[in-house]
Amino acid sequence: MKEATRKLKDVEAGLAAIRHADARAAGEGSASAPAVAIIGSMNADYTVEVEQMPQPGETIKSGPMVIHPGGKSANQASSSARLGAMTTMLGAVGSDTNADFLVGELTTAGADVSAIEHVPGASGSTVIVVDSTGENFVIVAAGSNGEVTPEYARRHAGAIQAAAVLGLCLETPIDTVTAAAELAVEGNTLVVLNISPLPDSVPEELIAATDIVMMNEHEVSDFLGLDEALTLDSDWDAVQKRLVGRGFERSVITLGAAGSVVLDYDATTFDILEPVHVPAYTVTPVDTTGAGDSFMGAVLAGLAAGLGLVDACSVASAVSAYSTLGKGAQSSYGSSEQILEFVKKS
Repeated sequence: MKEATRKLKDVEAGLAAIRHADARAAGEGSASAPAVAIIGSMNADYTVEVEQMPQPGETIKSGPMVIHPGGKSANQASSSARLGAMTTMLGAVGSDTNADFLVGELTTAGADVSAIEHVPGASGSTVIVVDSTGENFVIVAAGSNGEVTPEYARRHAGAIQAAAVLGLCLETPIDTVTAAAELAVEGNTLVVLNISPLPDSVPEELIAATDIVMMNEHEVSDFLGLDEALTLDSDWDAVQKRLVGRGFERSVITLGAAGSVVLDYDATTFDILEPVHVPAYTVTPVDTTGAGDSFMGAVLAGLAAGLGLVDACSVASAVSAYSTLGKGAQSSYGSSEQILEFVKKS
């Protein structure tokens, strides 16, 4: 497996490309078109900190409960927008007090929220428990995210098809995700699918519409029916062949502190390329909540700015590492300037 080089100048160039993509679009007369469109979930994250994770039937004490803005899709949109990419968030919030909170936080991040709809009832929410090492587990209540329908996607087809890249995850109904992906294909919009949470099955129509798939090491093992989670020492050529056999020719597998692996092919010859390991930055995490989402948001922004997949993942590696140094998901994400300063010190 090849090793991607980690150079400050490459990350600096990638971040600059993301920041300046909007100026290029304006020069081409398309300043209103989003670089990135994301359809999916927005959640209020109810977070508590504990010394160690509870065991079944155990009652433990925690620190104070804090509410952070979250939801995989909203996290990805926040990450992308904070880096300077024109980013449109598509989805639904409820009629509760969390609705304005969630939309307001995305607005602060710089995302376009004009397509977000309000529906009766509760907004999406999660309960997150974070231990002293920064590891976490998450429980999700769909709320208004379950009301993001295929009809909603079709109402906003213009935003999907105007974007360079569409980001998808599976915290909203899978028929909606499939409909959005198919609309993107019609508009020649690149489709990046985060298969998380992993469903019992992925529709063939969604697989066919997906250009790049993203999963973590546990999700890809479950998806492929492997006996154990992947590591850097796994047979990545075999993994790549199995993913291609399932219909995914371009993949990014995240490995937490071990970085990520890019599985790609040559767009000219269609030959499968050697797997590439993109190393992670060494940090002492405070909270890993939303780190994977910040990674995907950065990848979406990078691809929309014209970066190759490995280069986009190299930028995303810095973005996700930075996110673990603060608490919460969106509340821990950095701007392009903050990410660059972090890389200079690493």
